Amino acid sequence: MIRNIEKDWRERVVKSNLDLIVLKLLRSKPQWGYEVNIAIRDRYRVYLSAGTLYPLLHSLESDGYIQGEWEPEKRRGRRIYKITDSGINFLEVGERATVELARLMHGQGLA
Repeated sequence: MIRNIEKDWRERVVKSNLDLIVLKLLRSKPQWGYEVNIAIRDRYRVYLSAGTLYPLLHSLESDGYIQGEWEPEKRRGRRIYKITDSGINFLEVGERATVELARLMHGQGLA
């Protein structure tokens, strides 16, 4: 069986940085879990199972980085998530660390 190494690495990088990716998406606008999942699928070409995404959303909410609020729907409610000030700070620090890591990986700044 031939593996697609590029796809494997893309999935690995996305899943390793999923908290930052979700926060970045929520910084642009509040969204419900399904919208977040579709945005990740469309932008990064990575499909996340509900068992991957929803525990992360609950963890981010528990840590105070996002806030969820139930919005009634015709059939059933859905939880809309928005980023908090603490989440914005966490995201900004994470983005700087990611940029620094990429810079180091490309050999810039090495002696």
